[in-house]
Amino acid sequence: MATQKHSPLSATERNSFRTICLVLFSVFFGFQASAQNKKYILFFKNKAGGNPYSLSNPSQFLSAKSIQRRVNQNLPLDSSDLPVSPAYINTIKQAGAVVLNPLKWINAAIIECSGDVLNQIVDFPFVENSQPLNSKLPSSVVKKLKNNGTQSLDYGPSGNQNVMLGIDSMHSWGYHGEGMTIAVMDAGFQNVNTHTAFSHLFQNNKILGVRDIVARDGDVYQDHWHGGAVLSNIAGYLPGNIIGGAYNASYFLIRTEDANSEYEVECAYWVAGLELADSIGADLVNSSLGYTTFDQPGVSFTYSSLNGQSFSSRAASMAAAKGMIVLNSAGNEGNNNSWGGWIAVPSDAENILTVGSVGPTEQYSTFSGKGPTADGRIKPDLVAQGNSAVIADVFTASGITTNGGTSFSCPIMCGLAAGFWQAHPNLTATQVMAHLKNSGSNKDNPNNLIGWGIPGFVKAHILAGAKPTLAFPFDLHIFPNPNSGKIMYIELLESNAVGDAQYKITDSKGALVLKSNIHFDLSNQRIGIDLPKMRAGMYFLQIEMGGRSFSRKVVMH
Repeated sequence: MATQKHSPLSATERNSFRTICLVLFSVFFGFQASAQNKKYILFFKNKAGGNPYSLSNPSQFLSAKSIQRRVNQNLPLDSSDLPVSPAYINTIKQAGAVVLNPLKWINAAIIECSGDVLNQIVDFPFVENSQPLNSKLPSSVVKKLKNNGTQSLDYGPSGNQNVMLGIDSMHSWGYHGEGMTIAVMDAGFQNVNTHTAFSHLFQNNKILGVRDIVARDGDVYQDHWHGGAVLSNIAGYLPGNIIGGAYNASYFLIRTEDANSEYEVECAYWVAGLELADSIGADLVNSSLGYTTFDQPGVSFTYSSLNGQSFSSRAASMAAAKGMIVLNSAGNEGNNNSWGGWIAVPSDAENILTVGSVGPTEQYSTFSGKGPTADGRIKPDLVAQGNSAVIADVFTASGITTNGGTSFSCPIMCGLAAGFWQAHPNLTATQVMAHLKNSGSNKDNPNNLIGWGIPGFVKAHILAGAKPTLAFPFDLHIFPNPNSGKIMYIELLESNAVGDAQYKITDSKGALVLKSNIHFDLSNQRIGIDLPKMRAGMYFLQIEMGGRSFSRKVVMH
């Protein structure tokens, strides 16, 4: 795939975007003014008003890392980077409104006030328009986890979901997310500060900050389990149980979702979270969130909404234009006939990685949201293991459990993307995404179930110009192991070792069970072997290739 650089939006485009937002809020959400509408989005005419911020001094409003990210990718600053005018914000506050979040990219703010105060505010000369955001008062109820719902690293049960993407090879080469900053936007991160899978983050000062955009109470560790489970697939480190792909990255945890209700105000919170991620210098954003149907009748999305032009989807594309990689779950509506099985907003956004799900044996998960978008683009982009994904059980001190959903395939993919970008820091965000897609198992025939398929670190690493060499035992991976006795995969991870290989499987007494030849090349580095009927127990796999030998224990159950 040819890479492209994102050019900054012109003034005309920004004005058009702002106008589109107004129209889309009205058309898609069907906002109706009523006494119960306490929250509003307020659009401003400009960023003047004696604004003290200037593009010539970006350190006033962007972190050094955020500025450097733009420099590295040749992305000039523009007026969308400037904060909303403080004078406008102060005037609104003096009028009696609570300003929940400024939204600088579209020159707006989320506010809360009475109807009388709003009537006063909309008459201010710097205000262009307003629209209500239907919302529910925060609830203290926390939904509990539902049942349905080698290097010396010991991945334990999380091995399969890591090996599937080559994350174990990535770790073998020394890439664990060091130097990368990841923003995770979710419904809360309950007990992340106490579960041992995250202890290393606090001990090594890897939590850069937290923000609760919903309740604005500064505490994200009491709200909901979902974000902690998601975080464990990227950042968890509990050897023998679960290891995330980028466990040595730095993290900023942002709550944008009220899991006890589904109202369109959360779309605006989501945009505020993206802007925060940009300002603190995030390289990647993981969002295991999506929107299809709202609690208030008449304001839900429809398939025609999936054209990349909804409010939050446009913001996701703007985040990409700022040089970040945004990864968003494809959603779990694949079996929802009333919705059509489609992906969710904002996974329809352009220039982001929309992540679907496959099972442990790499088969499409029927719950995973499908494409195409309403304007005909292929979605999802990539897939990872979402069925039977291993996650931290945040209702225990150190336990793990399994759950299913694109909520978990997305952060597994995020770990891969972070480590790959770490390995190739000179690449732009667009180039990173292109290499990952071109390494996909379905790259020659992308479709609307699995997109470009399952990416692989080794192939992406080679595509990016690396010439890796690994010493045994890291150049061959055998999975699944333990094995149920149907098929076993042998994957070659050393790029310059191609050709014929001979293998044999023996039982614990040395009796021959199976013997044959296989052939590896750069386009065929993973080979499946159909296994004969084998009793439960310990077996040994021996492979000889190019004068080198390799052996591995295989457990049959």
